[in-house]
Amino acid sequence: MQSLNFDTIIYPANLTGVVAASIFKSEGQKVLLLNRYGFFGGTITESLNLFQKKIDDSSNGQITHKILDRINEYKDGVLYEGQNHLIFNPEVIKYVLQKFAEENQIALLFHINPYKIEFKDGLINLSVIGREGTIDLSCKKLFDFSTEFTFVPLLEKFSRTFKTGFVNFISLPVDDEDVFQNVYLKKKLRDNRWWISIKNESDNVSEVERFAQIAFDIIDEKLRAKKSRIQIVPAQSNLIFEFMKSEKDIEGVYFITNFINSFSHDEELLIAKQIERSLTDVRNF
Repeated sequence: MQSLNFDTIIYPANLTGVVAASIFKSEGQKVLLLNRYGFFGGTITESLNLFQKKIDDSSNGQITHKILDRINEYKDGVLYEGQNHLIFNPEVIKYVLQKFAEENQIALLFHINPYKIEFKDGLINLSVIGREGTIDLSCKKLFDFSTEFTFVPLLEKFSRTFKTGFVNFISLPVDDEDVFQNVYLKKKLRDNRWWISIKNESDNVSEVERFAQIAFDIIDEKLRAKKSRIQIVPAQSNLIFEFMKSEKDIEGVYFITNFINSFSHDEELLIAKQIERSLTDVRNF
């Protein structure tokens, strides 16, 4: 990165983040796309939040549809398709989003955790912790398109409340579905593997990963008894937060809720499409 000063900084490198970054870059802005992990996709790939609602083929959201079309071009891009939902191949999503960012020459900074936001002289100063220590960035506009509202705890008078979490994973094929008794959701994939989602029972966010490990151990033991096993586990659980903000927005900082009043964790495609429409229709961003 040649400069640490940008017009717009976006977090994370999920579908919405990549779409928004390409829009701002096409308008001549200097854009930086941040991400916690070293791969693209947001909760879809980080938390294996793969079960997503379909979106219609209307003309709105052209960039979003272009990216989804690329995913569908791959033989294994979609692992399951129902009437209203589908399940993506997380590896294909990572690759397609990465290639799209490269084609649009979007500057990237991955493996970071944001820890401080300050406002001075009309700029937003954002400090993040990366692999090589603290990195200080500045921008005019900051967009947090994470469904976890990652930047909220860094802002005064803003708060988020943990609601629940989901432990998602993919297992190898198994004939006995009783192995998955009492799970929140299960879907058999086209290649006979299973995508499984278990709802976290704790209301304490600090207990989520401990719950996840226990859930993995229990189900994996059952699977191994049937000569199967868990194949893919997430980098982290899918955390669901409720965002409670003050009556007055902070100028220059935007969240998903600045564009969409409410959403669920299976609406990542709809979020991207609606925010793309807002960013292209309204020129005050």
